Amino acid sequence: MARWIGASHERRAEQFLREAGLSFVARNITYRGSEIDLIMQEHGTWVCVEVKYRRQGSHGVAAESISAAKIRRMGAALQRYLTEHNINPTMAAMRLDAVVIDDKRIEWIKNIGV
Repeated sequence: MARWIGASHERRAEQFLREAGLSFVARNITYRGSEIDLIMQEHGTWVCVEVKYRRQGSHGVAAESISAAKIRRMGAALQRYLTEHNINPTMAAMRLDAVVIDDKRIEWIKNIGV
């Protein structure tokens, strides 16, 4: 998928989450091959968000493409982000979520991993 298309869906996901009451923190943070699409906050909880899009007619649904390895990398990247911003990740409330966009539908899946 072209980068501008991905960025467009990330902006849609960000707006969707803002409307749900989350606060935007950062976008497209990369650590050694692992990218965090969005970092948000919800009532003091740091939320790492993976944004997935599949157009109608693609094989499978977008949520199926988030592997256990991807979830582990997301968690590690969020911990590193917090550490670099002088926040102790062992003391911070954290959650890994996904925003799944299939054609025109947006679904927010909370707690996709530990």
